[in-house]
Amino acid sequence: MLKLQHFKENKMYHPGRYWQKLDDGRIQCDVCPRLCKLHEGQRGLCFVRQA
Repeated sequence: MLKLQHFKENKMYHPGRYWQKLDDGRIQCDVCPRLCKLHEGQRGLCFVRQA
């Protein structure tokens, strides 16, 4: 699996919306009511977002 850094270096990176970075380094997806808290490489339960 490619890491986020690969996309940033190759200018293929576009930041998403409806998320926030948490103090512990994870992101919280705010698209659905589950508010998934994801580490890099994880997907949320509704598969809308991959960190």
